[in-house]
Amino acid sequence: MRWMALSAGLLLLSTPLFAAKIRGHYSLVGTKPESHSVQKVIYEEIINFGCAHCNNLRKASEELRKQWGDRVEFVDIPITFRGQDDSPLRLYYVAQSVGKGDLVRTALFDARFVHGVEVFDAGICNYLARSLGLGAVYSQEKNKPWVNEAIQAGIQKSNAYGVTGTPSVILMGSLKMDIGRYGSMADFTDKVPETFEDLLTK
Repeated sequence: MRWMALSAGLLLLSTPLFAAKIRGHYSLVGTKPESHSVQKVIYEEIINFGCAHCNNLRKASEELRKQWGDRVEFVDIPITFRGQDDSPLRLYYVAQSVGKGDLVRTALFDARFVHGVEVFDAGICNYLARSLGLGAVYSQEKNKPWVNEAIQAGIQKSNAYGVTGTPSVILMGSLKMDIGRYGSMADFTDKVPETFEDLLTK
C-alpha cells in the first residue's frame, strides 16, 4: 500500500498539470494556453495616447521589444476614453498601414507628454501628419471604412478583455497581465519574459 501511494504521488508530479505552470501575475480572460505550446507570443497592449502610464510603459518596453521581436508579436491597440476625439487613432492606423506606426505612436506620446499638446484634436493630428510626411495619405485614408473597422475592432477587444484602464497587456488573447503586482513599469518589462519563456516552444 505504501508503495502504491508513493507511485501515485510520483505519477501526480509527472502529469501535465504539474508541468503546465506559466509564471507571471495575470488573470484569465480566455482559454489558458498550454506551456511551451506556441511558436510566437501575441502581446496585445491596449493604450490611450493621453495616458501617462501608457507613455511610461512605452519607454520602459523599448528594449523588451527589440530583444523579443523575433519571438513576440507586439500589437498596439489604441482606444479613446469618453469625450475624446478619435483622430489620433485614425492617424496611428493610417501610419501603421504604411509602416510608420511606431513613428506616429512616439510622436503622439511626445506631443502630449513632452510638449503638453492636446492630441485628441483633429487639427493637431492633421498638423502632426503633415510634419511627419504623412499629410497626403492621412487626408486620403483617415475616414475610410477600414479605419473605422480597425477602431471598432479595438473597442470590441477592449470590451472582451474587460479592460477598465490603460495600459492593459494581454498575452495570447488569454493572459491579462496584472502590471501593478510587478511594481514599476520597468519591473514588469524585466519579469514578463518569464511568461514568454513558459509559453514558447523550446
